[in-house]
Order: sequence, then C-alpha cells, then structure tokens
Amino acid sequence: MRGTFIAILTVVALSACEPVKEKVGALKVTEGAVDPGALWPVMLQHCLRSPSCDPMSDFGHGVGQASGRVDQADFFVETADVVKEGGQDYGAALTLSLYAIRGEGGAAGRPLSIDEAPSNLRANKARRSTLSIEYRTPGGGKPEPYFLSFRSAQLVLTVPGAEKGKSQEEIADITAAWIEGLTWPSGDTGAKIEISSKRGVLYTGYSAGIGVFESIEKEDAVRRGFEPWWLYAPRNLRDEPLPELLKAIGAGDTLSLKVTTPDGGVMLSDAFYAGGYSEALRHATAALADPEIGRPIQERCARFANEKSEFWKIADVTPALIVCDPRTLEQKYIDEAPRVPRPVNPNQ
Repeated sequence: MRGTFIAILTVVALSACEPVKEKVGALKVTEGAVDPGALWPVMLQHCLRSPSCDPMSDFGHGVGQASGRVDQADFFVETADVVKEGGQDYGAALTLSLYAIRGEGGAAGRPLSIDEAPSNLRANKARRSTLSIEYRTPGGGKPEPYFLSFRSAQLVLTVPGAEKGKSQEEIADITAAWIEGLTWPSGDTGAKIEISSKRGVLYTGYSAGIGVFESIEKEDAVRRGFEPWWLYAPRNLRDEPLPELLKAIGAGDTLSLKVTTPDGGVMLSDAFYAGGYSEALRHATAALADPEIGRPIQERCARFANEKSEFWKIADVTPALIVCDPRTLEQKYIDEAPRVPRPVNPNQ
C-alpha cells in the first residue's frame, strides 16, 4: 500500500542532508527555464501543497501533477502513471490538506519559535500542523477516501533530563524513551492526538513521533538542550473509515486540535479551518481529466508569464492551470478578502 506516512518519513530522512547539496537539488527544479525567477515561486508553492514533497530537494517539473488552493484547503493531484504502484492499482492520488498554523503549547511542550525553526525552505512546514486526506481512484472511478495522515508542527517537548544530554543523539534518545513511556488507560502509548468539532471527538490517535535532526553544529545541538520532535498519526481509511470527520470537513467545520499526555499536560493546541474543502476536491477531480496535467508546469504556465496579479483575481482557467497562479497565500487572502465600503463623510 502506498502510504503518505512513509513518504513523510522520507522527508525527515532527507532533512539530515548537507545544506549546500540541498540547495543545488532545489535549484534543479527550474534549471534551464527561460525565466527561473518567475517560475520558482510557482514550483515552490506547488511543492508546499504536498505533505510528502521536500522543498529542499529536486522535486521535479510537475508532469502528471496539479495543485492549488481553495480558501483554507490545498489540493495536490498525481495521475496513476505518476503514482506507479506495483500490485493492486488504486489509480490516481488526490491529497487534500488543511493546516493549523497558530499552535500554542502547555506544560508538556510547545511549537518551535520563529528563531528555532529551520533557516531554509522547510521552515514553512516546520511551523504548521497538517491534516491530509488522500483519495484514490481505483479502476479510474470516483475518488474514494484512502488514507489519513496527521503531522504536527515541530515541537519542543518538556522531557525530564533531556537538557543533560551530551550529544544530539543522546537528547533524542532521552526524548524518545520518555514519549514512548507515556501510557494511557486504554493501553495505548505516546502522545494523544484528538481532533474534534461541535459534533464531538472525530478522531483519536497516539504517536511517539520522531526527532527532526536538521543539520546543526553539534555544539549548538547540545547547547539547545532539546531535539525538535514531529508527531505522526496515520490511518488507513479503507479499513477504518472516519465518516463523521469527513462529514465535518466537507461541511467546512472548524476542527479543534489537542495533543496531550496522560496526566493532562498539553503539548499542542490549535485549530484546522476547513473552508473550501469540498470545492478543492472538485477542482482536484477535474484536474485529472484536464489534458494540461500531462505537461511540465513550466510549459503550462509559459503563456501566463507576463500577466499581472490582477489577472489572477478574475482568471477562469482549467483546473490543471490553477497551479500557474504565482500569488503567495498571503497575497491571495488580500486579493480575495471582501471589500468593505468606506463610510461616507456627510461633511464632504
């Protein structure tokens, strides 16, 4: 089975690479482009919409892929040819992602501060929690929920004795032993991850997570006194469906996130906003049938190279061309925010 969880672990493994080599790998994405400076923001945003894409590596030219954002939801599409699975064929992959970006901590932990986040292209992913639902199209049919993955923001955990570790590896070992020792009345171990809404608790998972191991000088790692930690919670939705969670997401409900320890200690609290999810799924499904998806993103987007940002406010393009919108998420929010009329001054 193709698992987003495994792909995410691959990203973690990549994070230990030497920084100079990583930059060279990332730059290969726009190597040979007529205007690399204009293409790079488009390609970077495309990569950031995929939970398994590492923005510091050579992540390809987007053949057989499409992506975009609708309100609060990202979509990332891969055709069956790109997925390339052996054994049973589950078709194309459509991944819908929601983000929690305002994380707060408690007695048991907290998200990384801005200064503690990676000083590279991975910083964006490091400071957000991601909830992704992967759909598949077995037999080329209608997309079906296939896999759920939760990945927390990178956390600083309050682990007794970790600050006394004499190396980065020793600090990580102390942290791993502590979180693996968290035992719940149910018999589960690790941190407890709960996602809920006004409908009640919609998902519960447990995770021991993994250390991040970003490149850092050994002396700095020891001086820091902690190893940034990611928590993962995968679920096979074919075997263990979550209909109430999917119903809440499809309805655009706000989802509360809480990560805790058995004694009530809070590691992380935040919220996912699901506005636009259903429309994003429609866009993703339509992108699979768009002939443009078979072309490299550079070729798809060449015709829009000279368009100003005003064009994208009203652009009506096919689903596989949505990826060509060069605006950052912040720019889109500003452009698409409702305009409030200025009050009329009766004295003028």
